[in-house]
Order: sequence, then C-alpha cells, then structure tokens
Amino acid sequence: MGLPLQKAPTYKCMLPVSGLEIKYRPFLVKEQNHLLIARESEDAKQIFQAIQDLVKAVTEGEVDAAKIPLVDLEYLFLQVRTKSVGETAKVPLMCMVEDCDGVGYQEIDLTEIEVDTDSILDNKIDIGGGLIVELRAPDSKLVYEVENLDEAEMIKPILRSCIVRLYDEENIYEMAEHRDAEIDEFVESLTVGQFEMISAYFGSMPSLKKDVEYRCEKCKEVSVNTLQGLQSFF
Repeated sequence: MGLPLQKAPTYKCMLPVSGLEIKYRPFLVKEQNHLLIARESEDAKQIFQAIQDLVKAVTEGEVDAAKIPLVDLEYLFLQVRTKSVGETAKVPLMCMVEDCDGVGYQEIDLTEIEVDTDSILDNKIDIGGGLIVELRAPDSKLVYEVENLDEAEMIKPILRSCIVRLYDEENIYEMAEHRDAEIDEFVESLTVGQFEMISAYFGSMPSLKKDVEYRCEKCKEVSVNTLQGLQSFF
C-alpha cells in the first residue's frame, strides 16, 4: 500500500495591475528547495527561472510569470509565500549608520504589504499634434532583461514591447504590425518633452515595498530601511 499524499488547498487573489483573478496553491517542499538553491546561486537568471517554474507549478500552469507585470509577479509570489511558509518573516537588515557593519532583525507581517495602484498614470497619453500613444505595463521578463542596461540602452527594447498602438485623427496604428526598425524610428522622432511624457507612465508603476524600522544589534541605533522587490521577501 502506498503512502497517503497530501493535497494542498487552493486560494484566490486579484493581481493589482492586470486585474486578473488567480487560483493558486502553496508551494511544496521540493519546489521550495529548488527556489532556495537558485537563491544561493545569486544568479539573477537562475533565480528568475526558478520563480517562473514555481509560479507555473502553483497555478497549475495557468500563469506565465514572464508575461505578467513585475509588480503582479511580486504580489502573487508574496501571497504564495504567506500560504506556504507563514504570514510573518524575520528579516535581517544592515545598519544604516555610517561606519557600522551591524545588523538588525525585524519581524514583518506580510499580510500588511499592499500595492498602491492609485499612482499609475493613464496608459493613453496625448503627446500633442493630435497623436495619442497607448502603452502597456512592461512584463517581468522584459524588466529582468533590461535591468542591468544603462538608461539609454533600455529605452528601445522597452518601448518596442510596451507601445501597443498609436492614434491620430484618422488612423489607428497597431505596433504588432510594424517592424522594430519602424518603431525605433518613431521613438527617435519624439521631442524630449514627448519622450518624458511617455517615460512618466513607466515611472508611475508601483512596486512591492515596505518601510521597516529596526534597531541595530551592534550600535543600538534605530534605522528605517525600505524592503523592495521579490528577493526581499523570499
């Protein structure tokens, strides 16, 4: 007779930016081990691949982590983590006092971390001259691919991927129907002011973050640090 296998419960959450309702289960021991091994490697690509694999597993293949906005991935990962490991996490934080190499520890209630979507700008931007640019939030794979590029290098891949369509008084131009070279030419024809209007949309994207107050165990000074991003909440 085989051993009885445990069946994990199922939960639901609403992704803050895309608005998708997702069903998920807690991750299993074997999945957590794979994630921890990737984390210890400190290789960004390996970590992201492990997160993709985990999200695919806990959503029964319904969610591709690479194709949802980064903040949605961060939020979903946090929900999965709370149901899998617990609703609190004791986090080590480096002292913010100059010349002190001490560490403080703070227990954080992960259920209190929320994503503020009120700051997100309208994705249809009137750049003047009767032209409207419609954008979409960059997906998590794109963010990871460009995060180590300088600002000038990341502009083109982001806009190629995130400009959905253009509108003028007579026509609608679907970007999927145009070559990258054409989109690059359009981007390069923008004025600095128009480019800044478009960039402001991406700058308004929220992230998973929390300000944490803690006391350094070495110098006993109280500091405030901001936890941000997936790896802060592993």
